[in-house]
Amino acid sequence: MGWKDEIQHVVVLMLENQSFDRLLGCLRLDDPAQRLDGLPGQVSLPADLTAPGRRVPLPHGTDPALYVTDPTPGHQLDDINEQIFGPARPTAGATATMTGFLANYARQEGDDGRPIGVERAAAGLACLDSSLVPVISTLARSFVVCDRWFASAPGPTWPNRFFVHAATSNGYIDSPGTLEQLAGFLGGRFRLRTIFESLAAAGRTWAVYFGDHAQAFGISSLHRFARDNFRRLETFATEVAAGTLPHYAFLEPRYMDVPGSPASDQHPPHHLMEGERLIAWVYDTLRSNPAVWERTVLLLLYDEHGGFYDHVPPPPAEPPDDASAGSDGFTFDRLGVRVPALVVSPWARKGRADHRVYDHTSVPATLKRLFGLPAFLTRRDARANPLDDANFLEAPRALDDTPANLGALVAGRPRAARRESKLSDLQRSLLLLRELEGTPGGTRGTEIQSP
Repeated sequence: MGWKDEIQHVVVLMLENQSFDRLLGCLRLDDPAQRLDGLPGQVSLPADLTAPGRRVPLPHGTDPALYVTDPTPGHQLDDINEQIFGPARPTAGATATMTGFLANYARQEGDDGRPIGVERAAAGLACLDSSLVPVISTLARSFVVCDRWFASAPGPTWPNRFFVHAATSNGYIDSPGTLEQLAGFLGGRFRLRTIFESLAAAGRTWAVYFGDHAQAFGISSLHRFARDNFRRLETFATEVAAGTLPHYAFLEPRYMDVPGSPASDQHPPHHLMEGERLIAWVYDTLRSNPAVWERTVLLLLYDEHGGFYDHVPPPPAEPPDDASAGSDGFTFDRLGVRVPALVVSPWARKGRADHRVYDHTSVPATLKRLFGLPAFLTRRDARANPLDDANFLEAPRALDDTPANLGALVAGRPRAARRESKLSDLQRSLLLLRELEGTPGGTRGTEIQSP
């Protein structure tokens, strides 16, 4: 009997907008033979892509001020093209230089309406010392780090989260900006089969657990599951304790920052420590019931890089279907920028670096193989690497061979909630979704208290 026979629960916690190099690029694993493809040394980027010459170093950050990045770096398709390829519109076969991050961010406007400039931009793009993110760093040293996990598309939250659910965004590469755009999208552009429906058809259980907004509810084909399969995040702990966790659990953080209920998504300008707190809560919750923990794989993922620097060029990708030709003629034939990804389980190897290429469609690809689902969703997940024996042991590790009480690493740190002075594109789209469709379970306009 191995992990494929024993694993009965796959839990995915997907947070927001961090690159691999920002969170894990400065991390070193305990085993010298396990080398992450992190930052090779001091990185300097061009200050101006149109006048090469001056280069500005990106710092190795130990300042707690780096917990909050404001303004948000650009992460729409045009921004990402510049970050990867430079100022010219990329053509087929273009070389990815990964040198446009600083110049792109320096043009972002601050609160005064002026560009923030290269010095402030360089500070905001710093690689974080592991002491600033103790929870994810502890998990990385204790389990498997996938250092070639890329966003599924060089775009923002909505298309990348759709890829983890459906292995396609159906040509969608942007975030909906108006109620009319969102209504048109829900009304016809996204009625594709998802991994949730594949699981249900195979007799497997699933649930989406959400903090304040369920972005997955933007998939119109899932509306019929609103009452039974969309649950408050605190319900996750109740079901773990009772041993009633479904086969697949997808967890969404809090996206809104309000007093008493701070955002935990790590989307700038939200405080990174609140995301650390959520990661610790999910891990500690699973580990608190050994019978559940021994049969669970937790995947910690980020939807996209959020405009933060990463040095690894994204590889080409299989277009998911013939329909995927999005805005600006993008054909979904390359992946987005690299993001942090951890495989956490008593079955996971300890302090292991996995260098194989993954993207978010590796989640449905893994679920298909693990739970014996009859078919892939699209060509993309059919080609995606699933998690396999290279990630796992022949027998689970003892409970005392895994970290205990990660919540202690963030205990006593001040909570960071504040009233949003300016909503992000993601927040506006989620509020539009709530206005149009309500919250799963029937509520509208209510802030939900959750971990």
